Amino acid sequence: MKCNCEKEKTDLKRLNPDIEGDASEVIEEEIQEIIDDEKLAGEKLYDNLIFPEGLEKVGETPWMNEKNVFPDILKKHMAPKDKLGYLIVKKGELDFVWEDEKGNVYTVDAKHPLIIYPERYHHVILTGPVEFKIKFYKFDIDKVKDSVALRPGEEFIKR
Repeated sequence: MKCNCEKEKTDLKRLNPDIEGDASEVIEEEIQEIIDDEKLAGEKLYDNLIFPEGLEKVGETPWMNEKNVFPDILKKHMAPKDKLGYLIVKKGELDFVWEDEKGNVYTVDAKHPLIIYPERYHHVILTGPVEFKIKFYKFDIDKVKDSVALRPGEEFIKR
């Protein structure tokens, strides 16, 4: 089959980053419009981040359910300073909200755990029968960052 690309003429609009912003800003605005318009209503949002390797476990909650959940988990709170939380669900599912992400509600279930970063407000919403716990790890940013990553901006930092 022959391509008819030459016959179809598409006018491409060039964005001026000084006026319209860069492409990531445009994409974020479009995503937010979709969320605001509730076009994703009923769709589940999962945290697909990969848990960093090599972190030292420093504690965990007992298994909780809708009957024995610590009440403060259901309110706006933060993970302990310098500690990374790892929210895991054994049965059922629950919702998780970052207070600084307008409109995003993450679903956490047995196949989709969630990483809870320190010093960031969040809360949990129980949506039905559930069994879950939170494991805590010492969070050392030097262990998490990629030591071999390309960092072209470092030459501009004054030391």
